[in-house]
Amino acid sequence: MAKIKELKKAKKDKKIKKKSQLREWIEAIIFAGIAAIIIRTFVIETFLIPSESMESTFLKGDQLIANKFVFWFREPKQFEPIIFKFPFDPYDPQPEDRYAKLIRPIYWDKKNFFFKFHKRRDFIKRIIGMPGDTLQIIDKNVYVNGKYVKEDYVQHTDFRIIPREQGRLYINNEFMGSRDNFGPLVVPDSSYFVMGDNRDNSNDSRYWGFLEREYIKGIPMIIYWSMGDHHKIRWNRILKIPK
Repeated sequence: MAKIKELKKAKKDKKIKKKSQLREWIEAIIFAGIAAIIIRTFVIETFLIPSESMESTFLKGDQLIANKFVFWFREPKQFEPIIFKFPFDPYDPQPEDRYAKLIRPIYWDKKNFFFKFHKRRDFIKRIIGMPGDTLQIIDKNVYVNGKYVKEDYVQHTDFRIIPREQGRLYINNEFMGSRDNFGPLVVPDSSYFVMGDNRDNSNDSRYWGFLEREYIKGIPMIIYWSMGDHHKIRWNRILKIPK
């Protein structure tokens, strides 16, 4: 009888131990998931360069690690590249009545009865104009507060210079000129004027206006991988620190 009791007790202890181990594994997985979400949200995030707008500083296919906590300690600096949420993308998928938010960025598509992933696009550009600056572009040359800015990082791929009077660019309904002859304009408080390094092929503040501070996420920290056309690995760019 005593032996049967001992066997039952041993069996019970074994079950408790298994449950305890299972619970430890579940807690560890939950903790790791929460930690990953916190790190990705507040500390670092990966970012893929989707276009040629920042060449030759960043090439299409470069994959970056972005530093997202740097702006906890300081404000953005002039002429540094930044990563930001494109301000003119809708916060929620459109039309709003078609989608039900589950846990952002996951929505439920009521029409197709399936999940939809939605978030604003990430852009990367360089800060050219700071709050309060007067900025002007004359024949592709940039002037800030009346002073010419030497931009060693810029490339021009189009030999044409579009005159101001032939432009169709407006900011806040005010005519600004053309791609190559733009402004002058004053950057508002808490806003920035950003441009791509591939100056003739960049969708930037010349076309959609000022970037408000709240949309800035971080700065590129390091290129950890780079792949060009035909899946060719650019070994010389891996672990390169951008400037």
